[in-house]
Amino acid sequence: MRRFRCTVSYKGRNYDGWQSQRNGRSVQETIEAAIERIACERTVITAAGRTDAGVNAHGQVFHFDSDRDLSAYKWKGAINGFLPDDIHIMDIEETDETFHARYCVRMKQYDYRIQLRHYDVLTSDYAWQCPYELDIDRMKEAAGYLKGTHDFTAFNSSSLQEYPDQVRTVKDIVFEQQGDLLKISFIGKGFLRYMVRMMTAQIIEAGRGKIEPEEIADMLESRSRTGIRRNAEPQGLTLEKIDYFEICALNEEGMIREYLDGDILPEGYSLEELEEAVRKRELPRLYAFSTRHSQTILGRFEVLNSEEGRICLYDPKNSRKAAESLLEQLRKWAGKNGYPDTFTIRIEKAAD
Repeated sequence: MRRFRCTVSYKGRNYDGWQSQRNGRSVQETIEAAIERIACERTVITAAGRTDAGVNAHGQVFHFDSDRDLSAYKWKGAINGFLPDDIHIMDIEETDETFHARYCVRMKQYDYRIQLRHYDVLTSDYAWQCPYELDIDRMKEAAGYLKGTHDFTAFNSSSLQEYPDQVRTVKDIVFEQQGDLLKISFIGKGFLRYMVRMMTAQIIEAGRGKIEPEEIADMLESRSRTGIRRNAEPQGLTLEKIDYFEICALNEEGMIREYLDGDILPEGYSLEELEEAVRKRELPRLYAFSTRHSQTILGRFEVLNSEEGRICLYDPKNSRKAAESLLEQLRKWAGKNGYPDTFTIRIEKAAD
């Protein structure tokens, strides 16, 4: 079975969201129907996340598995041949079983576009046509209260039973204006249902003078499920892009992956330095060795040079078995990355 990673763009206007559902038309089922016609069997696709009814995407990502003997290039052309004009596969590449469109996400970017001052038919599919005068400086001030790590219970409609922990981190909110088109970019690892649209709605309320920017802090602190009742209009929102971290090896015992925001980093390194080394394939290159589900850091994997690497364990007694179980996958990863068959990987205790 082979795994394919796909990037898709779509207009949300004619769909009841991404996820398949009993009633209504979804983007997911439309793509799955196209794949089924090619593969001649039911094929489920897994996406990075769900978009709501009417929300657009420029860089949604999904993966699927198939044993059909087609290259990624041929899959792309074949799927697009069965899709309507408002859904288009931008890119397909073959990957391996360690890639997961949902679980390997490092960062997502959602853009909310607002057409200011006048109605523009050319932007009506992807920008909210704003009938109000907005104070952009007040909007930026309001957005400042939403940046960082907060409990966003008051700013989403996800069930507390399904998501009891509603703490999320908004890494940045960036404003960019070109003429009468205002774009607000929300950047973070993950967002709850309606979270971006509810944040946008309150930022707009501050821009209209309906609330004071500092009231955003009170809303966050309240954690009220009923205080905010308004979502920004869906057509203004676009899932712009998704950034993934690299996984070298993965099983139920553990995983070896890039370091992520929130990890305890090796002494003397910043996250930016570690990310750049991976991106540029510089040596030495360091990856985190962690448990799969709780993401507890157990050690690190170091690519020392073109001939050798090592897994350094913080607690060898309790984690050596997990490290050993990943060695075969690590050797395959090394081969795919151009290292010779003689590339050796040793396991040792991390230096104190």
